[in-house]
Amino acid sequence: MLKKRTLSIPQTFLLYVIIFFALSAILTSGLFLYFEYKSFEKQSETSKKIHIQTQEQLVQNMVDKVIEHIAISRDIRINQVNDILTHRVDQAYLLVENLYQKNKHKYSKEAILQMAKEALRPLRSKEIRGDYFMIKTNGEEVLYPSHPEIEGTNFLEGPNSPEREIVQEEIRIALEHGKGFINGESSSLNENKSFSSPSVIYLRYFKPLNIILGTGEYTPDIEEDIKKDAIQYIKNIKYGVNQQIFINDTSGNVIVSNTKQYSNGDNIIDFKDAKGFALIRAEIETSKKPNGGFTNFDWLNEDNGQIDKNRSFVKAYPEWNWVIGAWFDLSLIETEIAGNIKTMQKAQIKKASTILILIILNHLILLFIFRYLTNKTKRNTKTFIRQLKKAIHSNTNIDKRKLNYSEFHTISDATNRIIEDKQKADKELKKSEMQFKSLFEIAPIMILGVDENKRICLWNKECEKVTGYTLKEIQNIDNPFELLLKYSEESKALNKHMTMPNGKFCEYTIINKNKELRNQFWASFSSSSDLTIGVGYDTTKLTKTLTELNTTAEKLQEANLTKDKFLSIIAHDLKNPFNAIIGFSDLLSMSYEDLDDETKLDLIKDIQHSAKLNYKLLEKLLEWAMSQSDQIPFNPELLNLQTIIEDSISFASYQANQKKIKIQSSNESDLQVYADDNMLTSLLRNLISNAIKFTPEHGEIKIKAEEDNQQIKISIKDNGVGMSPEDTAKLFRIDTKIQTSGTMDEKGTGLGLLICKEFVDKHQGEIWVESELGKGSDFIMTFPKQTELVKEIMLS
Repeated sequence: MLKKRTLSIPQTFLLYVIIFFALSAILTSGLFLYFEYKSFEKQSETSKKIHIQTQEQLVQNMVDKVIEHIAISRDIRINQVNDILTHRVDQAYLLVENLYQKNKHKYSKEAILQMAKEALRPLRSKEIRGDYFMIKTNGEEVLYPSHPEIEGTNFLEGPNSPEREIVQEEIRIALEHGKGFINGESSSLNENKSFSSPSVIYLRYFKPLNIILGTGEYTPDIEEDIKKDAIQYIKNIKYGVNQQIFINDTSGNVIVSNTKQYSNGDNIIDFKDAKGFALIRAEIETSKKPNGGFTNFDWLNEDNGQIDKNRSFVKAYPEWNWVIGAWFDLSLIETEIAGNIKTMQKAQIKKASTILILIILNHLILLFIFRYLTNKTKRNTKTFIRQLKKAIHSNTNIDKRKLNYSEFHTISDATNRIIEDKQKADKELKKSEMQFKSLFEIAPIMILGVDENKRICLWNKECEKVTGYTLKEIQNIDNPFELLLKYSEESKALNKHMTMPNGKFCEYTIINKNKELRNQFWASFSSSSDLTIGVGYDTTKLTKTLTELNTTAEKLQEANLTKDKFLSIIAHDLKNPFNAIIGFSDLLSMSYEDLDDETKLDLIKDIQHSAKLNYKLLEKLLEWAMSQSDQIPFNPELLNLQTIIEDSISFASYQANQKKIKIQSSNESDLQVYADDNMLTSLLRNLISNAIKFTPEHGEIKIKAEEDNQQIKISIKDNGVGMSPEDTAKLFRIDTKIQTSGTMDEKGTGLGLLICKEFVDKHQGEIWVESELGKGSDFIMTFPKQTELVKEIMLS
């Protein structure tokens, strides 16, 4: 039996290297050829798509260009016709005006009209086909050269007909505007047209003779001229290899042919391509898409008799029911791409062969290098084994100078440093203990250690800082947890917690050395030694902050609820006037014919009154909203109070005179107040207006301003209806509503006093009311005097 040969490490390494390089060469070559083939396929497909997309873009651009040209030409021609019509009618107008001016003192108007009629009858235009016509404003046809038999006919006196409607529209335009265009059905303008046809008419009213002069052009004639120009333009367009644009209509009639298989004017709706595909019907359907579309078809080549694959782009021009299209030959693209593919194939084969040879040469070179390195490694291994045996037996270091590889040097160094490493390990352990102690003391959380006898043996600086006790003081206390914890139940729980550590945090209330209550969370952990480690963090400040945040949130919620209630009140106030407007307007619109003028006027006044109420409420609401969002400019300055009060009384004088109310003002003439001019004026006007509103006829309002060392006090007192204490308590609040009609049923918005409160608060002042039911009200407001501190507070 043959003995199995055992290979050495270098021999095994060399064998594996040979196998690896052989497989690597095969795999690398195979992957390279595979990816090159895939890249070649992708390039071929991309090239084909690019060619097709380029041709598609070309034909689509050609079609869009034709449609754009038609649209522009159509607009230009229509504008030209309008200009010609305007010019012709203006000429006729000047002719008639000249006849009238020369003969108005010699002949009657009927005679002048006859002269104008005969002067215009033979006039024709080379640019348009329409004749002049003349109509009296009573509907009588005066001049109609193409149908003189209807001259003298009055279509307004006849039954309803298209002609009557046309004449009515012409008279309306002439009388309302003096001149203008009419588009639509029109009576025939010459003998070659039907009596009614689509047309464009321009007319002018000659008032001295009470006649309407006009002429026009038939829309079909205009469109036909544009079509002829467009067809001629399209016939001259060439693209690609002598290719042309084609046009059919939606009924299959050929407008412009680009093939010998059919001619212009042929109906090819049932035409099919070389393989029986209903090409024309398909193109008509495709053209109906908003942006047009493409159609593939097979076409018999008229030059070589072969069937080519073609692709056309068609798009509808709906104004004329045209289908405009252009096409390109897919077969030519495929032929061109096939040639490109052959060229690419040759280049790819050449490239692949070159790279394959380079890969094989590279692997052979690497194989020889590894063979050399393997033999060298074998010699170094034998030397290292000898040195290692010698070191083990003689307890000496390995001589690294006889070894060539750094790996052997590393092993030698490791062997020589075994004892040295042990000594270094002891030093590192001691250093680690010192680092732990340092981290333990400076940690920002509380850390303590409890031994198996429930005695605290670790107590870091954070524990000392929070509780106020040092480690020595804690160790001198028999049961420190009972001293530190406020509640006995928590003391028992903490003792249990430290006895059976589970890593979960629990909340406790601690009493520190200064008898302060602290909120803390503690968790206990087991350690590899006999110590139980307790970790805690103090949440007293966090708890206080959260409490403050909750209080603020509750206040914000209450403010939002108050504002919601206010908006509900405003919505209700807005709804009532709108209901009145809608109700009265519905009654007016449904029963308009049945109501007399007086009732209608009453309804209109009611609608106007409700609209004004709504407008006033919205105006006040906007002013209040602007004050809430600080959008109203605030520029306080020293103002003469007497001047502003007099201006406000003057502003309210009309309202006061209506009720014969006397307004008295007793103020010092040189009294000055530090306030915003606009806001102070608005305040006084609002309060004076309110006083007038709730004061009966022949009542009295007193305005008084006085000052002391710190503030200016303004009082507006009336002897009106007054308020109950319950209503007085509801004033100046956003969540309540007091809206009482005035003594003469005057309506208010309910927002005036809210705005007054906002403006007074802006000035750091106060506003309140003193009132007694049946005896009147006294609205009082104060403004602080000007000081640097007041300025700073107001402007901030």
